[in-house]
Amino acid sequence: MTTPRVVVLLSLVAVAVAVPTPARAQPASPPSWRPWWPTVAVGGTLGGAEPLGDRTIEARAVAVGTVTPPGFTLFRAESTLGRSVGGDLVIALPVTPALAVEARGTVRRPTLTTRLSGDSEGATGDASTERVTDVEIGGRVSWLVPAGPWPRRLRPFVAAGGAYVRQLHQDRILVETGSAWRADLGTHLWLRGGHGRGLALGLTAELGWRWRTGGITFDDRVRSAPAAAVRMFAGF
Repeated sequence: MTTPRVVVLLSLVAVAVAVPTPARAQPASPPSWRPWWPTVAVGGTLGGAEPLGDRTIEARAVAVGTVTPPGFTLFRAESTLGRSVGGDLVIALPVTPALAVEARGTVRRPTLTTRLSGDSEGATGDASTERVTDVEIGGRVSWLVPAGPWPRRLRPFVAAGGAYVRQLHQDRILVETGSAWRADLGTHLWLRGGHGRGLALGLTAELGWRWRTGGITFDDRVRSAPAAAVRMFAGF
């Protein structure tokens, strides 16, 4: 099984576990954050393919006289930033047992593919590829869903935030910058702690959707793609 499939599978399993089941008696209270004590999480992320738009390249024929000759299409270029796996780091500062402010950074190396079509000389299907270093640095707010009819150590959450995007391509010579926003749904599974003092350890899995502007693109439209992440966290 490939790495992208593992990330998606683990995320789907964790989110699915959060679906309510028939209630059973549960001892003690559910785990939660310790306010003003940081939590650090490290893991992997999977970003879905992102269409970057297309561009039509035109030229004008040579003509004698003052009349501007009509243009014709040389070719059409369409680019896509492919699906890729990367690293994910989250540093959270809980302000209440359920609400946390998070700083997040991700690094991926997707493949930028540009395909040509409509070539005036008849060439079709040509494509060029290059690796892109894709970095996101930003923040978000995360909120734990109140206790419900799910396993006691499992706490679903919702989160939303924004980030600065920096992309390096052409052998890391060219730099493009942009902005990103995302919304996520996931679960925290406490393996240890989560009740006051002491070290807390656990796993996080989430699925979300990302919107971007700027960066490597052929137009100014907002682009979107799915995203998933699996991390291990430690709360101090």
